[in-house]
Amino acid sequence: MSKTSTTAAAAAAALLLASAAACGAESDTGEVVITCGTCQESPTDPFLQYNYEAAQRFNEEFAGRYRIETIENANAGSSDDRLQYYQRLALADDLPDLFQLNSGEIKALQETGRLHDFAPALDADPDWAGTFQDHAFDALTGGGGEVWAIPQQRDAIGIYYNADLLAAAGYDEFPSTWDEFESLAAVLESEGKTAIAMDGDWSTMLMWVHLIGTHPGGAAFLDEGIEDGDWGSDDAVVAATERLRSWHEAGYVNADAFSGDFQNAAAAYLTEDAAMVSNGPWFVATNLTTDAAAPGLYEKTGYAPAPGWAAGERGAIVVSGAGWVSGAVEDRELEAVHAFARFVSSQDEVLAQAAATGANPPVDVDPAAAADAGLEPLATGLVEQAADLAYTYPHARVHGPAGFSAAWKNLWPAYVEGDMDTGEFLQRLADDAAATGLGG
Repeated sequence: MSKTSTTAAAAAAALLLASAAACGAESDTGEVVITCGTCQESPTDPFLQYNYEAAQRFNEEFAGRYRIETIENANAGSSDDRLQYYQRLALADDLPDLFQLNSGEIKALQETGRLHDFAPALDADPDWAGTFQDHAFDALTGGGGEVWAIPQQRDAIGIYYNADLLAAAGYDEFPSTWDEFESLAAVLESEGKTAIAMDGDWSTMLMWVHLIGTHPGGAAFLDEGIEDGDWGSDDAVVAATERLRSWHEAGYVNADAFSGDFQNAAAAYLTEDAAMVSNGPWFVATNLTTDAAAPGLYEKTGYAPAPGWAAGERGAIVVSGAGWVSGAVEDRELEAVHAFARFVSSQDEVLAQAAATGANPPVDVDPAAAADAGLEPLATGLVEQAADLAYTYPHARVHGPAGFSAAWKNLWPAYVEGDMDTGEFLQRLADDAAATGLGG
């Protein structure tokens, strides 16, 4: 993270010296009341439920000084309309004081000029800034060093697999190369099983990123080249795209792999019809340990890095791709926002979130405290493996255009079905992703 600049430091000093009586949202008791658009109760979304409970703990700890008020928001969780919803609020100058976005949405929304820059507050508090893991802010930082969000997590994303199905196909461990992966897929297909569950959207994109990131030069594309828009000239991207399409042609994926709904991909894995699915560590809490999963599936599930194009060259997505953002502008509201940002990034809170969601902390935590918290072993095991992998790389949505997901979902089925060649698909994907992100 780029943490310092003299301009930012001066701005931070001005902010911290602002009068406590400055205009802000206050109740009759003198509390500063701030709004949160992603702090509502949810029986199905563990992240929203954690946010709600964290807000209640914050309100209790800071009673009489600050209080968070929840906005009931249909776009609080993942939603195709979430960016447009917040863009409309930004244009009306009515953004919540606190809410969460992923990095692609942040990239688009900051263009409205309505997002708060956390860099001055971080610069003014080096003890707080120093708690975050290296590169935790990479996907959340603007070109001028602005910090548009406080990271919610820093996860390693790999591939879940059913060890029993692999063993029945003659594999005692997860394949280490993509050639071995395809050999396994062929065996599974011949036995009437789906090798890899995909949805035409999220889980399919993850596999595309894994194929790119483990290809020589691919990680550099995902870090920087994806911003250029000339995707069809990159050898790693072309090879990954054509290899991913070949899995559909060979019958290695589920029949509804274009649905755009991750739950269809999840269902194939959870019912043991599919041997593998790519998703993040939250998959355990949101799907794998629920009643929808086949009995005993958790015990037979492994979580592995992606295979490599060559032996010894495996990889994983490592990303802090979402965070807490703010539309607050008044000094006292910002004071409360910063207090909450510090609160949710404290060791106790990041461990509470990790226990509730499976997501990994964006800050450094004491190993003994982490052990005592009983964090999900599948997820933490992949984090430990990621430190020694040949490749780690961001998701395409981190540095890519804000409209990447929508463009992918629209174009991928047509490409697989032969309506366009690889060059046309990649050019349209880049162009449409950039155009969609500007739509508002």
